[in-house]
Amino acid sequence: MSEEKIGSIIRDFVGAFEKRDVEKTLSFLTEDAVWVAPEGTFKGKEEVKRLLAWAAQAGRVHHRDAGIGIVVKGNKAVYEYILEGSPTRGPKYETRGICIYEFSGEKIQHHRALYDRLSVVDQVVAGSWFAKRVVGSIIGRYEKGLR
Repeated sequence: MSEEKIGSIIRDFVGAFEKRDVEKTLSFLTEDAVWVAPEGTFKGKEEVKRLLAWAAQAGRVHHRDAGIGIVVKGNKAVYEYILEGSPTRGPKYETRGICIYEFSGEKIQHHRALYDRLSVVDQVVAGSWFAKRVVGSIIGRYEKGLR
């Protein structure tokens, strides 16, 4: 499969995910697909479907190309983006993300998503002084010595 075709499939896949179309998103995956994300590892379409249904209820997201965008080599691709989220409850957030894809034929067999969940939580808890303090404390301890 050509690099252009893989890039096109990734864009269509991301578009279906952004529209919260669970069935369409699943149609891009192999039956034995593995989806690894900060939320956990999901094996097979049934487990991935559970993740997608949860994500659809959690709020809207949009992926904006950043950095290298989509780079394809053989049956593997990397997509660097800015993830913009609008949760069902809470303020909007923005964070950098990277997805790594491995294809089997024209379907995605492995999908690995990497993004900073702590940054997302820090932005989403902005309205709660207690939650903000707890998250700020965790971030402060992690970053101690960097400032």
